[in-house]
Amino acid sequence: MLVEDLRTVGDDALRAQVCVIGSGPAGLTVATELAAAGLRVLVLESGGAEIAWDERAFAAIDNVGEPRTEQHRISGNRVLGGSSHTWAGRCGVLDDLDFAPRPWVRESGWPIEANTLAPFADRAAAHAGLGHPGGYTAEEFWPLSGRTAPEDALDPAAFHPYFWQISRDPGNRFDCKRWGAHVRDIVAPTARVLVNATVTHIDTDATGAHVNSVEVTGAGGRVRTVHARLFVLAAGGIDTPRLLLASRRAVTGGIGNRYDQVGRYLMDHRCGVVATLPPSVAGAALDRFGKYVVKGPRGKHTFLHGIALSSALQRRESLVNCALWLQEVPSADDPWDSVKRLLRGRARWRDLRIMAADTGLLLSGARRRLIDGVGIPHRLAGVEVRAMVEQTPNAESRVRLSDRTDPVGMPLPQVDWRVGEQEDRTVRRATALLVDEFARLGLPAPRVVPAAAPHSTDRLPLTDWAHPSGTTRMSADPRHGVVDQHCRVHGVDNLYIAGSSVFPTNGHVNPTLTLITLAVRLADTVRAGVSALPDSSVAQPS
Repeated sequence: MLVEDLRTVGDDALRAQVCVIGSGPAGLTVATELAAAGLRVLVLESGGAEIAWDERAFAAIDNVGEPRTEQHRISGNRVLGGSSHTWAGRCGVLDDLDFAPRPWVRESGWPIEANTLAPFADRAAAHAGLGHPGGYTAEEFWPLSGRTAPEDALDPAAFHPYFWQISRDPGNRFDCKRWGAHVRDIVAPTARVLVNATVTHIDTDATGAHVNSVEVTGAGGRVRTVHARLFVLAAGGIDTPRLLLASRRAVTGGIGNRYDQVGRYLMDHRCGVVATLPPSVAGAALDRFGKYVVKGPRGKHTFLHGIALSSALQRRESLVNCALWLQEVPSADDPWDSVKRLLRGRARWRDLRIMAADTGLLLSGARRRLIDGVGIPHRLAGVEVRAMVEQTPNAESRVRLSDRTDPVGMPLPQVDWRVGEQEDRTVRRATALLVDEFARLGLPAPRVVPAAAPHSTDRLPLTDWAHPSGTTRMSADPRHGVVDQHCRVHGVDNLYIAGSSVFPTNGHVNPTLTLITLAVRLADTVRAGVSALPDSSVAQPS
């Protein structure tokens, strides 16, 4: 795929059949799929090939809600490849229950069913750098891995096993996929990417029902116009609603905001340490709930075994979805961290000394990886039990426009993120059940963080996890959301949205694989839409 700079191209390069705004996993998936069908696609990326010196000024937010970690805005990644620049590569799929209306979870329910996404799973897995389209449940994982399930199964009244699959970069087996590094390798003669092209306004007709073009601002503040037939907005959970709200010349309140829904229902995943295990006694727990290497058609891929609350328990106790897993904390002298730095070309003399001093651990780790197909044993400083919990949709948790602006004059997003009691209650209940389950399985007792104890009223040590979702939620009725079941903006005939901002609920699982799957589905929808258009494929300037 051709990558060019806005500053070096003429106006004839600013026309396409489909314009995609954003070069993250969602945007590049849509673009790649459409280009494979022969469509002329133009991707607009605000950043360059690397994080720029002025990233902080562009990535700033006006935060008026719950504290958010800096990681959240870094994950916005104004750079080619978008959020894949800093993601950790952990992938999973939503549970069936996550798509259903749940009387105990307000504003829950998707206008599509879980099986709607099944036909797109294999293509999505390939885009995400995964080896398999499935394997996330016990029923799928154990046959897929060629292993026998443990005889002492989890108590189904409380938990079910969950297996996250870790993305692998095609050019670096020790890293997850970084989309930006591979854009130029995509065989797509009809697609191009323009970097340093910040979209500052979406221009519609007088009614706001049709997008004519978008304005892009480059170096020096020069404003140019991009024309296309169809537009896909894939700018992330914060910047997508921000751009819709800021595009208000023709329609007061912004595009797609007739019912004041744009920017509402901001969700994230709250994540943190709820218990710990001393490394000296954690061996059996790590063997049971650790990492497994599975061979597949795209090579060897790692799965992480954790647990999630059962659907029956969520219904019975009015809880939201939540998962827990064991997180190894390597010590400063862990030889395998030194090996990784060596293979990435970042090793120092200290790393060579660490490896030489601990060849026994390296040899045993190689055997476990190559022969046993399980995770590598690290020298550990500790073992954490981490929880990640779904957020209850809340219309008052939202993104608005700030009075402050970024370097090109765009209003900053004002973020009012809210958290809820139902989430806290779920995490404390899940932690208590995990302690009971470890005792039943004969595993060492985790030391519960005081704030995660059942009757604690202290603030839980949970932070956002850079997974902003829900701000242009999918709905059958335009009064309750921003896009329809095909991800088209309600009331706008040629504007679609890709990314986690369309999620009505977010479950316990990392959003990237689901948003990629939706992006593959969206590409099929857009391709059909373009095919239905007249032969003159590019809108002409008025």
